[in-house]
Amino acid sequence: MRPIHPNRKSLESRHSEKFFSRIGRQKFHPENLTLIDSIVGLGLKATGLYPSCRKNAEDVKLSCVEFGFDNLPENFDGLRILFITDLHIDAIDSLADRIIQIVDSTTYDLCVLGGDYSFQIRGDTRLAEPYLERLTQHLTGKSQVLGILGNHDEYRIGEFLADRGVEMLTNEHVCHRKGDQSIYLVGLDDCHYYGAADIGLATSDLPDDVFKIMLCHSPVFYKEAERTGFSLYLTGHTHGGQLCLPRGIALVSCAAVPRKLIKGKWVYGRIKGYTSTGVGCSGVPARLFCPPEVALITLRKT
Repeated sequence: MRPIHPNRKSLESRHSEKFFSRIGRQKFHPENLTLIDSIVGLGLKATGLYPSCRKNAEDVKLSCVEFGFDNLPENFDGLRILFITDLHIDAIDSLADRIIQIVDSTTYDLCVLGGDYSFQIRGDTRLAEPYLERLTQHLTGKSQVLGILGNHDEYRIGEFLADRGVEMLTNEHVCHRKGDQSIYLVGLDDCHYYGAADIGLATSDLPDDVFKIMLCHSPVFYKEAERTGFSLYLTGHTHGGQLCLPRGIALVSCAAVPRKLIKGKWVYGRIKGYTSTGVGCSGVPARLFCPPEVALITLRKT
């Protein structure tokens, strides 16, 4: 885990201020509109939707997704990556137990944590730590676990996870080997709020012709990832809209990307990607027409 990025260090030191600054890719930060969360919650309760939306938020499912690549090394045909992102794990007490149930009943080779571990973005983010303690005990006992940071995560929560066996990637890469072949997973620091993502630093010393997977909390780096020669982009942050219209039509995404990148599988040029709807909730512990998920990503040689 690299030392804290200067942008991140500056903003973390000013978290007691009333407003989030304009450093990240997103110049308008919904995090400043804390009153909106209360209004949305009251609206759901007034319309009688809140109980069912809360139940939806607790019903985390396993989504199985498959990608084919002609440049995937043969030894990695069938590699299974368990992708868990946007946990916000202290918002709903049952989330940690539900994730553990999915983990214990799923066969996979590698686990990736995609950031946003805490429900809080200001104040005491340590509320998430007891839940993360239990979860990481299960995860690290089953496979290698990689992690990145999101816009809800202070650097200290990365250190907390690293102390418990999670290999945190903050503008770094790691080589995953099978026999005499290898692929690389590249993890970026947060690009949404902290503006601390650095692809150049993360890919330094990487050969051009290797199979690379981008791990970035938000999908907004999709153009840079495609230009840099990545084959797969795993991301979250959008929650798929979280509170959607029927047929899962998202009203908001908090990411300046085309609509097709808000959730699910997508393709841009030479890169394929998956934007998970995430496990937890942001703002209000409720979901509508947008179920939460843990994603099992299987890679195939084509």
